Amino acid sequence: MSWSPIGRPIRVGIFEHDPDAFNCFRRMPKKSCDKPGAEVEIISMVMKLLDWQWEVIDTEARFNVVNDFGNLQPDGNFSGIMGLLAKDKIDMSGLSMRITPDRMQFAHFTFPIRYFQQVYIIRRPPENDFRNFVFAPFSTEMWILLLATIMAVSTVRFMCALYWDSRVGSKFNIYFSSVLETFGLMLNQRVQDPSAVSTMFLEGFLIISMMSIAQYYQTSMNSRLTAPPSSRIPFLHQDQLAEQLYKKETYLTYYFNYSLEGSSVKNQRIISEAMKFNPIVVRSKESDLIKEIQKGGVFYSTYDIEFLPQAVSTWDKRQGLTVIRDTAGIVSYVAFGFSISNRKLCQMFNKALLKILPGIASITLGPGYGTKKQPEDITVQVKKTRLSLKKHLEQLFYIYLIGLGISSFLFLLEILYFRLAAIKKIKVYQVNRVESDTTIECTFTPLPN
Repeated sequence: MSWSPIGRPIRVGIFEHDPDAFNCFRRMPKKSCDKPGAEVEIISMVMKLLDWQWEVIDTEARFNVVNDFGNLQPDGNFSGIMGLLAKDKIDMSGLSMRITPDRMQFAHFTFPIRYFQQVYIIRRPPENDFRNFVFAPFSTEMWILLLATIMAVSTVRFMCALYWDSRVGSKFNIYFSSVLETFGLMLNQRVQDPSAVSTMFLEGFLIISMMSIAQYYQTSMNSRLTAPPSSRIPFLHQDQLAEQLYKKETYLTYYFNYSLEGSSVKNQRIISEAMKFNPIVVRSKESDLIKEIQKGGVFYSTYDIEFLPQAVSTWDKRQGLTVIRDTAGIVSYVAFGFSISNRKLCQMFNKALLKILPGIASITLGPGYGTKKQPEDITVQVKKTRLSLKKHLEQLFYIYLIGLGISSFLFLLEILYFRLAAIKKIKVYQVNRVESDTTIECTFTPLPN
């Protein structure tokens, strides 16, 4: 015959919380229930091992407590299930709760049965669009550098065309032709053969540099064209979310005004500052919360990591919801709580709980209960990388600068040589002219026939 260590049935406080408590859990233990919820089933198994008398207390119907496990209030008391435990209105919680230092002062906890981590539920993000890939491979500074290179090399070619080639036509046409020749050289197209040593060096180093850059660009374009579909996830960790909250790019929504717990001191500071001008949107009903999420809000909570093997998973395909597990976020131990006056009861419960502890994952993932969420993207996640000067092309840029320096030095030497040669020609011409002026001219008179 069942018995109770406290002389009366143990009051187990539960509110409906799918998949841990739902369906027919309210009529237990007097009437059987095939699928009362994963955690209610765990409690029922432990109670049978202990042969204890117990009863379900519907906290929503009795105390108007629903979706509230317990938050510390400004007056030092707890709300929700924790508040009921602290006031001895129930003997234990039928739903597992996170173990925190504040809660441990008001309740006793069993051995942890699950491990939770911070999660964020958002509307399903759109897929990454790789159609606009023409300018995507390089960063803005890299495009500016390429443009500056074209203009600099074109100017050198223009000056060479004026000094050595003596091209006929307007200077605008000559310069425009120099630009087109430089651009064609970058695209590995045949251009006019250089007529100066400096131009040879300049074009040589330019060809070496452009070969690498062209390969980088072609590889990046191919990867974008052949990339598998992937979702454009707005953030993966709390620090990224905190920055978006501070910039008012998104907002938080929850059942009540409960601030998001920061995973670091920096995040906590940014979140606290953001809440001053970007407050939490409170919605007491789940349907209203879903509407806020679909508008662009972020619902935050903790969830069993057993159900979320991937960092980004599909939460509800029909409603278009995606869940993000913060792999760098806080990991919490989750356990059943007993009122502060029932320490001995908690110890006895723990001894029986140890017998089924290895099989708890099988219960929570059993048919009709929780299932592992499917990854948001079945294919491999695409990492967006834009080639930048500092991270990827710094060495190539230095090689090009050396070549440009050598070419500039040779160009100056050629100008000096050209000047000296011109001066020498002028002197020779002047000497020849003087000699021709002082030389006696000889005439020849033909003989008569």
